[in-house]
Amino acid sequence: MSEALVKFKIAEFVIEYHGRKEYLHDRFNDFLYEGEGASDITVEIIEKKPVFLRYLIDKGKKIGTFSLYEDGDTLIQYYPRRIHMFVWQMKGKNNYRDTQIFVCDNPKNFFVRCIGQQKYYHWMQQNIFSALQEVFYNRILFEGAMSIHSASVIYNDKAIVFSASSGTGKSTQAGLWMQELGCEMLDGDVTVCREQDGKLYVYGLPWCGSSGKYLNRKVELGAIVFLKQAKENSVRVPNIREKISYVYSSTFSESLNNDMAQRIAGVTQKIIEKARIYEFSCNMETDAVRILKNVIDNGM
Repeated sequence: MSEALVKFKIAEFVIEYHGRKEYLHDRFNDFLYEGEGASDITVEIIEKKPVFLRYLIDKGKKIGTFSLYEDGDTLIQYYPRRIHMFVWQMKGKNNYRDTQIFVCDNPKNFFVRCIGQQKYYHWMQQNIFSALQEVFYNRILFEGAMSIHSASVIYNDKAIVFSASSGTGKSTQAGLWMQELGCEMLDGDVTVCREQDGKLYVYGLPWCGSSGKYLNRKVELGAIVFLKQAKENSVRVPNIREKISYVYSSTFSESLNNDMAQRIAGVTQKIIEKARIYEFSCNMETDAVRILKNVIDNGM
């Protein structure tokens, strides 16, 4: 295997990648890192099916498309029914600080020769892109950070984070702020939130969904706005229970075991203690920008 060592710095986490450069998505180019900082996450791509007979007698804990196994300080995600070009197994050691990703094929086998290497590399870029996303979201929990499903803009040098389920209008609201106020988009689909020196900061990521919009930038958090569709525009401050529910349910980081669930709860608690959080019932009209902007400017 023609292995390469590449480093990225995403949300101030240094990621060391061992694997084919051809497997890396172009978006990682904006996060390349040539500094001397120690790696926070190391990922190795292994082009072979792992020997893992345990699944024959132990079905593990079924989570989505994989079964989860715990082996000392290692969490094993096993995908026994995966076929060509998908991940067979992910082994996250030391809370995903060191992760091995076993992929199903390599560029020299018969299947790849049939479909062509160019198509194979394109598909593998998508698969490795998603796998690295999962490793990243899992790892940062152990460093007091968490992903938030959101579209975010930069307003007055602070981030306004719009969070909602898919199709609710977070991208539309972010787009309105760009259109009406000239804001920059920090990320079109997800941000990482992290406390530093008593303040909350958010970061743009390469995993920006179909929007394709992201900035490799650290921005102090101004507000998190949870959206609800409505005919009329109105803003309210949720109560504590609602804030916990909103923030906890907004993350892509997974509760694979009790420790990870507790860490999500811990970061959630920090966010609701320090962040300005609003519930915004809104329509898709430009007046929605004025109403929310006034609330944020006046610190409701």
